[in-house]
Amino acid sequence: MEIFELLKSIVKFWQKQWKLVFVFTLIGLILGFVYDLVKKPYYESSAIVTSGLSYFEGIIDPNELAYPIIDQKIAIDMVNAIGDIVKSSENEILASKLMLSSDVASTIKLIEAEQLYELDLENRRQKLSQFLIKIRVSENTSIPLVQKGIFDYFTKNAYTNKNYTLFKEQMPSLVLHLEQEIEDLKQYRKELKGKANLGLSSISIANNRSEIMQNQIVQLYEKKQNLERDLQLLAPLSYVSEFPIYENPNNRMLIRMLALAILFFLIGFFYAIIVEVKTSLD
Repeated sequence: MEIFELLKSIVKFWQKQWKLVFVFTLIGLILGFVYDLVKKPYYESSAIVTSGLSYFEGIIDPNELAYPIIDQKIAIDMVNAIGDIVKSSENEILASKLMLSSDVASTIKLIEAEQLYELDLENRRQKLSQFLIKIRVSENTSIPLVQKGIFDYFTKNAYTNKNYTLFKEQMPSLVLHLEQEIEDLKQYRKELKGKANLGLSSISIANNRSEIMQNQIVQLYEKKQNLERDLQLLAPLSYVSEFPIYENPNNRMLIRMLALAILFFLIGFFYAIIVEVKTSLD
């Protein structure tokens, strides 16, 4: 019976106050529409990038050279540091960091980076060696300039340059060392086979050692190829996919209208409750 009375009161309240709530909601819709008209449009674009910074930092220790996943935290932090400058509206500092004109820097409204993941067989998130950079600008002509600015920010940064230079200097000598190790193992394996053929050592032992050395040669050769590939491909920053240059700005009208409509609906609803209570007291 109490539930029935409550429902009856709600229906009665709505019958009396729906016009007031509707007016508030309509005001929200209109304000959302007007706000979208006066708000300057923006263009949003994203790029997938990768960086070898974390790899370069570990180049001193040869045992730490082969990473299945190159951690991107340093690069992501560097991009988000630029994003903080954008948020603070320090256009002169931003222009200096990205080597852009002040006019182009003033069109940048957002720069942010986030790690990319994939799901493994057990449905767990695993980091990738790539991360996402998202930018928001008021002029679409700024998109390629910002892309180049971010690239220059990485490649001409003193810290990244120092590590990258060290990487390029040390990697060839390590590759050369691996080549020598491979040749030494090949020569030793050849001598071992020769001794076995001459009956100077046990054939079974010689064959076992030969097989072990062959596996070692293959492993060293694979590592050498990996290092050569890294030397060719890794850089302070590389674009896996570049920022698309969109012709049409992001359309946020429906979202803005809906957001303000919901807000004003709630305002109107609570105001109607106040009016209803006040009327009942009178």
